[in-house]
Amino acid sequence: MRILHVSHSGLSNPRIERAAQTMAKQGHTLFFLGGEPVTRKSVFEETRSLSIPSGPRIVYDSNVQKRWITEIESFNPDIVHAHNILAGHFLLSTELPVVFDDHEVLSKQPFMYASRPFIRRMAAKVIWREFPKWEKEMAERFPVITISEGLANYYRQFSSNVGVAVNTPTLSEIEWLENPPEREGMVYIGSDFSLPKFNPYRDMSGLQDLLKFEIVNGLPHNEMMERITHFRIGLTPFKPHPFQCLCNSNKNYEYLHAGLQVVLQKNFAHIFTEDPYVHPFTDYSEIVAVVETVPEKDPDEIMKHAREQYVWENQEKIYLEAYKSA
Repeated sequence: MRILHVSHSGLSNPRIERAAQTMAKQGHTLFFLGGEPVTRKSVFEETRSLSIPSGPRIVYDSNVQKRWITEIESFNPDIVHAHNILAGHFLLSTELPVVFDDHEVLSKQPFMYASRPFIRRMAAKVIWREFPKWEKEMAERFPVITISEGLANYYRQFSSNVGVAVNTPTLSEIEWLENPPEREGMVYIGSDFSLPKFNPYRDMSGLQDLLKFEIVNGLPHNEMMERITHFRIGLTPFKPHPFQCLCNSNKNYEYLHAGLQVVLQKNFAHIFTEDPYVHPFTDYSEIVAVVETVPEKDPDEIMKHAREQYVWENQEKIYLEAYKSA
């Protein structure tokens, strides 16, 4: 079967590549069409990029849709795996079988436009108003895969054919990790502290006045994973925001696979049902006390637990079922 992945982003993209690897193992041929440049082919037989506007043109300029449909059909796909709504909604005007994989839920992120200049903010609103309609139409026509139960419940308003595949790594991405003889301190993975302003749902203003921790950012993925094995606690220490109930942070799984316990915002706790190595807090009035009461645990046991519970291979059946349904 010829499977075409389409996205407004480019490659590399871990979730897109993991989904493609799942179907490659079944003997299918994979292709990719993205709205941004491709920096690596991964498992794809062929990759192409085609620019996609982010403003009103995507709504009002019919030539944008025509170019995308022409390019999509030129691959002669048996099925299209549509990642997110910006590129995915083009498939609504075709009869192609589609799996809709929404891992950004753009309709629930209007706060992302708040800091833009007035003209750009108004332009963004034009397209943002279309997102809920497109998402509803996609869910009514195609099987949906999402990243969290919160987001799945949103799509279950329109369809019963909704699966959840969280952003866990494949076993090959983490099985080489080893437990160092000594660990101490806390770590945060991410570039947030180097930005001029925190993203609204990743707000950590004032955190460095409460906790002492290191920040790991800008390393190749394997180097980053090896680096964090030297810590005891991984932080996902955002102030509460409603969007956290829909999204799913990769770093939580990376912490666990590296043998760290996790202290995270309570809004993410639904992802980890009674996990003994995950410790939620409600707000910054609690975070210090939660950190101080994290018990000592064997990192080897945490790593073993993560490899049993939080690897991509455990949820490949969700993709196989969605493809069968499509």
